[in-house]
Amino acid sequence: MKRTLQWSAALAAGTLLPLGMVATTATAAPAPSSAAHSQHRLVDLPAKDALQEAVAPSECAPTLLDGYIDQLFAEMSDAQFAFLVAHQDVLLSVPTYDALFFGTAGDPDYALDSHAAQLRNTYRDLQRFWDIESDDIQLMAMHSDSLLDPVRIARTLEAMVDAGELPPMTDAAIAQEAQTVATFMQAQDEAFQDNPLWTLNAYAFSAEGETDPVIAALPDKLVFGDGILEAYDAIGLGDVGPRVIMAHEFAHHVQFELGTFDTGPTDPAEATRRTELMADAMASYYATHKKGLALNSKRVTDALLSFYSVGDCSFASPGHHGTPLQRERAADWGADLAAAAKPRSLVLSAERVIELFEEDLAVIIAG
Repeated sequence: MKRTLQWSAALAAGTLLPLGMVATTATAAPAPSSAAHSQHRLVDLPAKDALQEAVAPSECAPTLLDGYIDQLFAEMSDAQFAFLVAHQDVLLSVPTYDALFFGTAGDPDYALDSHAAQLRNTYRDLQRFWDIESDDIQLMAMHSDSLLDPVRIARTLEAMVDAGELPPMTDAAIAQEAQTVATFMQAQDEAFQDNPLWTLNAYAFSAEGETDPVIAALPDKLVFGDGILEAYDAIGLGDVGPRVIMAHEFAHHVQFELGTFDTGPTDPAEATRRTELMADAMASYYATHKKGLALNSKRVTDALLSFYSVGDCSFASPGHHGTPLQRERAADWGADLAAAAKPRSLVLSAERVIELFEEDLAVIIAG
């Protein structure tokens, strides 16, 4: 049976919650679904979006990563997949939020592993390329080994509840869920323990404007999951993908620094589309510029389009990143701007690039 059909069947069984939390054994107590709790996320979770995509396929054309992710689902045993359905809030969120709440750049538990030199070099180059203050950004990784440790799972779930990323849970329920997941994961083979789905993400974080004192105290971060890096290697973009995604996420820090999130549309979907398409354009500008990475524009566009693996036609979603065609046009816009530099070594200020992008945004969206 195709894994997507199994996922749909699991949803049909779980009639009480939108994401179909199904208890697979007597001891497997499912975590509450954050989707039913809130549409807000401190961090976007592409793997969760991929699971939802399995239920209601997008009208958008698939990206290079779609087939890869489908294969990850298909390679799971029935028991493993059922456990994922029942405990998705832990498996697909904990590594991300563990790094967000507890990771520091100097802690070996969050040290870059895969593509480490490539990412560090690109990060330093971006700091020179863009004219913003960026010395306070911590670069680190997220790893799936947090899912083997009930203590790390429990503290992350507690932090997620406190931040409103999950509905309320008692300490006892958190402890039970953490032990259930850790026990199951410890009994699995290495392929499931290190499944790229658990860390299929990279994100920029800034606490700018946050009112929660705990979140407001968190440092600026750039976090890369082992899973997204492994995925780029698997689809043949390992040479450019990590660097281009670093450029996209660094562009968000440029936006944080310049207050870009404080302007623009009031509609959440339109606002997110604006900043995400802008980040695509800025990443392409840097990646194809002579003073940046000087990469082939087609490879840059392929990497950007693959990053959000689910074809994004969810026009009303607060997490809407723009359709693949809009994102391709944004990437082309950035590459064209870099190619038009006179002299070729001229790098526009970040503020000027954003200003020019804003002038052309309507055309990029409408085509």
